[in-house]
Amino acid sequence: MSDLPPQTPPTAPDAAPAAAPSAEAARVHAAAAEWRKRSRLIHFFRRALPIAIIGVSGALLLWVVGKSVWSSVTGLKASEGAEIRVTNARFYGQDEQGRSFVLGAQEAVRRSAASQKVALTGPNLRLNSRENKPTQASAARGLYDQRSQRVQLSGGVSVSDVGSGYRFDTERTTIDTRTGVISGDSPVRGAGPLGQISASSYAIYDQGSRMTFKGNVKARINARATR
Repeated sequence: MSDLPPQTPPTAPDAAPAAAPSAEAARVHAAAAEWRKRSRLIHFFRRALPIAIIGVSGALLLWVVGKSVWSSVTGLKASEGAEIRVTNARFYGQDEQGRSFVLGAQEAVRRSAASQKVALTGPNLRLNSRENKPTQASAARGLYDQRSQRVQLSGGVSVSDVGSGYRFDTERTTIDTRTGVISGDSPVRGAGPLGQISASSYAIYDQGSRMTFKGNVKARINARATR
């Protein structure tokens, strides 16, 4: 028999030291994954932010331009539709024969800048002649059509013609400033050197040198005028 002491079997190595490198690798892997995630996010924002800034700037620019255009359009429409009112208004022109006229009014109102018609309050019209014998007309109200150059008077219309010496009173009359013709379809009364006359309608031509009366015409001739 051997006198050697009995040998104990070798013990198994401790497993704990082997597990430590595995946990450290997991932490490194997690940190790397987190860093990659952040890197991708940063990379995304680096690309997305400039695009977003450009988009916001473009939208802001479009909004400013659109607002300016809209303000211009609405301002233009407002100006076209705005009423124009003038006190002590004066309109000047001349007829086909080169004779001048002046149309005045206490107040003139144009409904819009595009309108050719002007409403008049207290209008007075002077049609001049080469012989310095003007025809004058006045009324409570009037309407001047600048396109046709006609003046419509109403309300206590009074027409006096220096050339013929007659004065006429009526409720409505139309004066064509291009031709100088004065006409009306309402009852008229007139008085002058030859006498008095009344009718349902009338027309005065050539600065009073020719007059026509129609409808229920009544006239009284002065005896002195016949001598």
